[in-house]
Amino acid sequence: MLNCVMAMVLAASFLAGPVKPIDNCNTKEKVKYTDEGTKAKVISEYTSPDGLCNIKYNGIYYDVTLYEEEASPYDVGIAYGKAINEIYPEYVSSMEPYLWENIRCAFPFATNEFTGVEKRVRALYDTLDIKYKREIDGLTTGLGVKDRGLKPDGVLSIEEVMVAQMIPDCLRQGACSGLSLWGSKTDTGDMLAVRCLEWRFGKDNSMCKAHSVLHIKEGDRSITSIGFLGLLDVISGVNDKGLFAAIIDVGTDQKYSDKGKICYSFETRHILETFDNAKDAGNYMVDNSDSYTYSHNIMLTDGKEAYCAEDACAQAKEDGKAYSILRDNKTPIMKDIKWDSPDSLCIVNSYVSKGNFDLMTGNKSNAVRFAKYNKWVKETKSFNMAKLKETMTQESVDANGFASNVVQNVHRDDMAQMILLDYHNGNVQAAFTGVEGVVDKPVFYEVEKIPVSQNNN
Repeated sequence: MLNCVMAMVLAASFLAGPVKPIDNCNTKEKVKYTDEGTKAKVISEYTSPDGLCNIKYNGIYYDVTLYEEEASPYDVGIAYGKAINEIYPEYVSSMEPYLWENIRCAFPFATNEFTGVEKRVRALYDTLDIKYKREIDGLTTGLGVKDRGLKPDGVLSIEEVMVAQMIPDCLRQGACSGLSLWGSKTDTGDMLAVRCLEWRFGKDNSMCKAHSVLHIKEGDRSITSIGFLGLLDVISGVNDKGLFAAIIDVGTDQKYSDKGKICYSFETRHILETFDNAKDAGNYMVDNSDSYTYSHNIMLTDGKEAYCAEDACAQAKEDGKAYSILRDNKTPIMKDIKWDSPDSLCIVNSYVSKGNFDLMTGNKSNAVRFAKYNKWVKETKSFNMAKLKETMTQESVDANGFASNVVQNVHRDDMAQMILLDYHNGNVQAAFTGVEGVVDKPVFYEVEKIPVSQNNN
């Protein structure tokens, strides 16, 4: 293990030139993965009396369906809130302390005064589409939340429900990564993709009890959001046409501003409800990037093409730190990093386009993970779903705590969810971290079906 640690530290301490991981930290645990996902067995189920919300619980995640084509967003929100109370009675009591962990992390010097947080939340809430506002209002009513204001008193308030919907937009979150493969890099030629979500688990890993797969049924605007119970924005999601989108954090050191800003997490939901292809969705995000509170990446795939929307917020652009661009596998990248496999696209917590804000040079987390992805893809002739699972779980999970890894692994101890898409077979699978923490070889559950690639005859 000592050699492994030294190797990764040395690999990350470069001043120029591509990073080369010169050792590995692979797990000794062996699991025979297949292309198929495991089907979770339902152990409890609740349907609201009006039929607008159905929740199935399998001990791993909550499978939620909201029927928005049958009622108003407000009524659907009420049904969702009431259903949560029925199937997970501890939800309200567990969410409040979790939110305050996030608030205190974002405002480490605040003591008893949190008007700054409330100002952010109110400003962003006012910009939401009326449909999303009404859903949140209904959810709050359905949960039975009546208190007002932000105060860490163990009682969930209306404003705290709002905060929960906007964590990436007003508080930020952890690190993430993604990889798309196609053509010569897959056995079938059809696209495979994987998205790793790193997210704050909360005390006693409370959020690991609240994983959800949310199906919002609304005709040709239907989407599936893979995230956490009670959240109506999109952290990772896919629509019925196969367009996948996921948010990946990028810090460009800009001063926070909520003036004229909107929620990029709800904009990510909007593009899934609006577009059927990755290019149009990505261009929309790039075109509106001035309006986002924080700079970020958006991972986009549709089975035919893969993109990364490198969205720089207005403050970062004005400071001359960054620019916005829709990056694909042909976009010129920074001179001191290397990517060797044309039929693929990798995303970490940095921009990669040439001349953009650099969080690669000297940043061991991004540099080493990017180099590892490059090595794995280059050394593998081609991937199927089973091989992708094996590759993504080859490392032994480092357990040094949130965002404090000595060894910079791709499979990390703060990974909440790993989502895989197979456009050849139309499968969406996900591994969810339980309260025991991240394990080396997780189970991948079948969570959704998407249209198969047109190349699949």
